Amino acid sequence: MVVQKAVDNLKERPHEEKKVVAGGIAVFVVIILLVGWGFWFLRKIQQGDVTPTFEGSVVPKEQFDYSAIKDAQSGISDMYKDVQNEFRDARDSAAQNQVPSGGGTTQTTEEDVFGTEN
Repeated sequence: MVVQKAVDNLKERPHEEKKVVAGGIAVFVVIILLVGWGFWFLRKIQQGDVTPTFEGSVVPKEQFDYSAIKDAQSGISDMYKDVQNEFRDARDSAAQNQVPSGGGTTQTTEEDVFGTEN
């Protein structure tokens, strides 16, 4: 009866107020649906039924190949270790080939634009 009374009351109101009420109800329904979907989605993820992929779709865990991922990770880490060692060797050899600076510097004379020595 309360709902019927509210609907009858809305029938007598201006068109703008009816739009506002309809918009509010629509927003309320959308919020309820989003909250429900969020809880359902998070629960499904926590249960571990599916594993999300980069494409946005989902793949069942029994069809997902974890060994390929581990092999790729170890290959990448080995590659970076080799590169890191190469950079370290290059740095060390460059440091050994550097001439120590400081001691016996010679002073040269410079001529300015007018040909006089400084």
